[in-house]
Amino acid sequence: MAREKMTKTKIDSVYWYKQNGKKKFGYRYKYYDRHGARREKTERGFDSIEKAERALIEVKASILDGNVGFVENDNLTVAQLNEIYIDANKTNWKPTSERNHNYVMNQYVINSIGHLKIKNVNNIVVQRELIDPLIIKGFKEGTLMSIFRRLNAIFTFAIKNEILDRKKFSTPNLSRATESIKRNALSIDEITRVLEIARTKYKITHYACLSLLFLTGMRVGELRALQWETDIDFENNIIHINKTKDRYGSRTPKTKNSYRKFPMNANIKSILLDYKKWYDEVMATYKFRNPDGYVFITYAGEPIGERYLKRIIDLICERENITHFTPHYLRHTFVTIQLSNKIPVSTVAALVGDTPETIYKVYAHSFEKDEVHASNLMDEIINLSSFEESKEIKK
Repeated sequence: MAREKMTKTKIDSVYWYKQNGKKKFGYRYKYYDRHGARREKTERGFDSIEKAERALIEVKASILDGNVGFVENDNLTVAQLNEIYIDANKTNWKPTSERNHNYVMNQYVINSIGHLKIKNVNNIVVQRELIDPLIIKGFKEGTLMSIFRRLNAIFTFAIKNEILDRKKFSTPNLSRATESIKRNALSIDEITRVLEIARTKYKITHYACLSLLFLTGMRVGELRALQWETDIDFENNIIHINKTKDRYGSRTPKTKNSYRKFPMNANIKSILLDYKKWYDEVMATYKFRNPDGYVFITYAGEPIGERYLKRIIDLICERENITHFTPHYLRHTFVTIQLSNKIPVSTVAALVGDTPETIYKVYAHSFEKDEVHASNLMDEIINLSSFEESKEIKK
């Protein structure tokens, strides 16, 4: 098919042409890139000469401001930007971080708006093409925000690296989405009941794992990665937490804050010593199934799997008519109990391998009573009379 004839207009670098019998406009602008090479920027399809001129002015302004990168990346798509983002960050990512990013982006974002140019992604596009279809499918608020944060991250990266001058979208409207179910931390009565049920009706590994998650606030991956020889120090009463384990195997933790030594209290030590006796009996027969000496194993002598604890919690909740919770709620409960007993935030953060900022952000509700108490404390310190009383005195 022959290319349409471009005819000059009264505006320099702006042309018009005929497309399907209709008059269209475009521009062709020559410039030098950051390496001094001659380049040309073109764009067509404008319905009016004013629109073409406005777009050309934006290109000229970017070049004059030294933002040649914005012009060179003008046709970059969301999918291409995502690839650049991955290449720039993958050396610093843990394997699970890269896998999670790729899954979310490929499953949701790239499938819906990956073909669009990044300069054309605005609030309407994000809402209509990405968010609304997922709301219709029943996605909850938390999941939708997680997806949006991935998209927002690559655009923030683009701005920081002068690939894009600005974002044209903000936080999407999630008012029609199903609200995420937020379960509070377990109460002392609830956790006591759960652990007693695990102790009397289930296997020793179930009881030991659930107890340690509650007593230490450990992540499930950290619990699964524990090894007798390197991590359990009965002599100095310390648990060394320096790795995590997922379906792909054992690896270093996600952040440096995750490296820590957890003090082994009397309950923890007693549970581990009892469990070690049972473990040694099982390993006498099945040692070949756990050559790396992982602490927690099944009755067949194999290290517990990624979904081992979730399945047993699901079973306990179903059989015993307990409101459902996940293994992570045991960590949540540990932190909440510590904070409610006035343990300093920095100490709690160190114990669970988080930053104080994360503790403040995630557990803000735990500080509400402290804030009320702090305010009420001022009443105890000073007693002020009302202004109306001062008027009576003046009379």
